[in-house]
Amino acid sequence: MTRSRSIALTRRSERLEHGNADRTVRAAHLLTFLCSCFLAAVLIAGGCAGGPSHKEQYFILEAVREDNPARPASDGSLQVHRFSIDTAFATKNLVYRLGEFKYEEDYYRQFLISPGTMITEKTRVWLADSGLFNTVLPVGSRIVPTYTLEGNITALYGDFLDESAPTAVMEIRFFLVKIAEGQESVVFARTYRAASAVPSRTTDAFVNALNQSLVEILTCLEADLQKIFVGKPIPPGNT
Repeated sequence: MTRSRSIALTRRSERLEHGNADRTVRAAHLLTFLCSCFLAAVLIAGGCAGGPSHKEQYFILEAVREDNPARPASDGSLQVHRFSIDTAFATKNLVYRLGEFKYEEDYYRQFLISPGTMITEKTRVWLADSGLFNTVLPVGSRIVPTYTLEGNITALYGDFLDESAPTAVMEIRFFLVKIAEGQESVVFARTYRAASAVPSRTTDAFVNALNQSLVEILTCLEADLQKIFVGKPIPPGNT
């Protein structure tokens, strides 16, 4: 009888110890789970400890005039046609050059609208503020203009081939066409290329550098158009 009671007490003690061990394991698992949740929350709140964000970001280009506009040089009207853009850069995604023949699109950082449309609009506004023309017609105008401006964007990317000196590259080919008595003739054609320094490896710095390249191109275009209208010669070659 004593031996039976001893065995029963031993088994009860074993069950108690086993139950305590189960509770200890469950508590450890619960603590690990709570710690994991806390760590995940901290990483999310902190942007994954400074790592790259996979949230899409959208940007627009700006062309802010720094100098006074040119003096009026033509009493004609201008219509700016929508610019075409080379297929390699006809994307809303920002494009980077990483090697001699290697380019990469950034799927998380994009232009808000297509770059061809955006650069056309900035050019139209720039020339409307320039004073070179009596009128710069709005999109869809039915008025027959004196001049039309066409453009082809042949480069629009960040050049990171030289990591110590990255640049924002933009190149546009312009054609000014005069319309007289139903006849059209090209009176001016030139390609402008600008490469502005990107001071830091951030998207904001890159987009600001693209803005600088666009301003440089439009400033040169405006100056050359004024020379055309006042009869001054323009040196041959690309700018």
